Amino acid sequence: MTLRAARLDQRNTEVFCARAMEEATQSMLSASRIRTMLASVTIATNSRSLASRRVRRALAAIAAIASFGMATAVADETLRAGTTPLAHAYELYLGAHELGAAGRLDEARKLLEQVLELDPGAARVRSTLARLCLRLGDGLCAEQEAHRAVELAPDNADGHLLLAEISLSRYRRRREPASLEEAVAHLRRAADAEPRDMAPWTYLIRVLGSEGRFEEAEQEARRAAAVPGVDPAAPWLALARALVAGGAVEQAIALLDDLDVTGRAAIPLLEMLADLKGDRQDVAGQVEVLERLSRLRAEDAQVAYRLGMGRLELGDSYGSVSALELALSLRPGDPAIRRDLARALVSMGRGEEALDLLEGTPDLLVTPHLLVVWAQAAEQAGSWRLAAEKFEEVAADLRRQDRADLSPAFQVRAARNWLRADQPRRALQLIEDIEEDAVVLRLRLKAMRALGRDEPARRILAQRRASGPDDPVLVALEIDFEAERLGDASALDRALELLMPLPQQDMAAAHVARILTRWSRAGLAAGLLDAIGMPQQPEPLVLRARAETLHAAGRLGEAEAAFRRLLEDDPDNDAVLNDLGYLLATAGRSLDEAIGMLEKALRARPEEPAYLDSLGWALHRSGRSDEALPLLQRAVRGATEASLAEIREHLGDVYQALGDVDRAVAEWRAAVGLSRLDGSVPPERLQEKIERHEPLPSAR
Repeated sequence: MTLRAARLDQRNTEVFCARAMEEATQSMLSASRIRTMLASVTIATNSRSLASRRVRRALAAIAAIASFGMATAVADETLRAGTTPLAHAYELYLGAHELGAAGRLDEARKLLEQVLELDPGAARVRSTLARLCLRLGDGLCAEQEAHRAVELAPDNADGHLLLAEISLSRYRRRREPASLEEAVAHLRRAADAEPRDMAPWTYLIRVLGSEGRFEEAEQEARRAAAVPGVDPAAPWLALARALVAGGAVEQAIALLDDLDVTGRAAIPLLEMLADLKGDRQDVAGQVEVLERLSRLRAEDAQVAYRLGMGRLELGDSYGSVSALELALSLRPGDPAIRRDLARALVSMGRGEEALDLLEGTPDLLVTPHLLVVWAQAAEQAGSWRLAAEKFEEVAADLRRQDRADLSPAFQVRAARNWLRADQPRRALQLIEDIEEDAVVLRLRLKAMRALGRDEPARRILAQRRASGPDDPVLVALEIDFEAERLGDASALDRALELLMPLPQQDMAAAHVARILTRWSRAGLAAGLLDAIGMPQQPEPLVLRARAETLHAAGRLGEAEAAFRRLLEDDPDNDAVLNDLGYLLATAGRSLDEAIGMLEKALRARPEEPAYLDSLGWALHRSGRSDEALPLLQRAVRGATEASLAEIREHLGDVYQALGDVDRAVAEWRAAVGLSRLDGSVPPERLQEKIERHEPLPSAR
């Protein structure tokens, strides 16, 4: 029989009661079924306005069967006879419930005692009275009535639960083991009496867990889970909570990890497991659980958001974007999701999309970290003015937070962007009060040159060199400045003019060449080393500078020879092993040898992103792209902003080789945005790959 949740009108209630009476008297229904019928009628009529005498009689009769243990024939007689002592007893019973709910406990107790005078064998009424006595603080009454209830009806679960509570209270006061065992025994009887009711099972498991009796608690959880109709997750959830409460968190995680509960029943278990792994900072484990949970709750924005944030923390920005995009589609007005999706997009080089999301971010969410992300997004989109403004905001925020020591780095980055935005005067203003190192001085010289102030710039250089004529940074700065003014040929002449008077010209030239190579002037640096020449027995630093410079200039054969000479003297130098291995991989020759070198380098520094990238690239070039993939994924997770573009290009090439074209195109697009600042990867090369593999738009 079913009943709408809405309150029935008087006529419909009477019809329902008539049907309920018929079922109650003509069928041998279980006690739980009769109690369900009683609850339905009581809810339908709100139990406060039972104006119809027929309804009151029906409730009294059904309750008489359910609460007072009447036989069916007696109940039938009760219905025919109209108001009877038992019907009156139930009216008193209802009144006691109402008084108890209103907090009038003494009055409720008196009514229950009157009910028991009319029907002394009503076990359920006795257990109700026992619970009321417990609330009143009358422990003796509570214990006596609970014992009588279970004597009258050994399967009275509520009576056993009350006796368990009383025994536990005694155990906590006196720490008598016998009281604890009594409590456990009563809880087991309560669970056996009502096996489909999880409350006794949960109570039992919690009590055992609180005493460190985890094996027994697990046995009870298994017993409960074996009961037909019980939620298969509920016992295990109770056990896991008991383990956590008892300090056995790792045991709880192991339990939840090993459970074989499937379908939607697994949802609460997975939620708890995700929280526990998050609490112990096991981000990878938490993400694995959230991925399982997301398959069961595909439309849950919070699960998608947590999954996206976990992936972002692991460096899986591609996976993070997809999860956060789903979260945003489910909760489009959430500014926190918009903010964090923007962060993920920036890590994928998709600055233009990130800018759209960041527009209109509430002030409450704008932190220095978010401003950095905003500025990076602007750089990737080529919006140099916006990037400069955001970096200036970061610097100002840091000064307000008394973190002035961090501010200059962002002022320099803002100045660099103002220079890109053709605002050299603004760039100069920003760096005016910053302590001048090589980076700041180079930026100042560029800005002055952009303003046509070449002569003042040269005077600044001359003054600085006068105080440090042997400083390779100042020599490199003057060569760099000359190259911008008059080209590489004139700069090379000036370099030789500056270096010839210096002692140890080869060593000085090596230092200058390495600096120029870092400033993307490898061709000029290589020409300088050629002009200076190399001694028969060069110092390792001179040889290393030559190898690095020639490699960057594309003169791979000569660079290889220099690297091999270095390895003759220092065969375990992991940096040289990496550089030579990468050179060979890029050239596509001696790949087995290259892989051996790179594996050796990686053993020395297992988490170095550059080494992971080199080995991954060599494996890919040798046709072992499946082995290369996890290495390059690790490299991306650990790489800095400056080195990400090339690694993402390599990762895209590997995905393309493995047949995942969509992911390959996504990685190449990321490399485009990431390399916009320094041109570390030729954009035309990336664009050619994208255009060659990007799916054509479908015809309309």
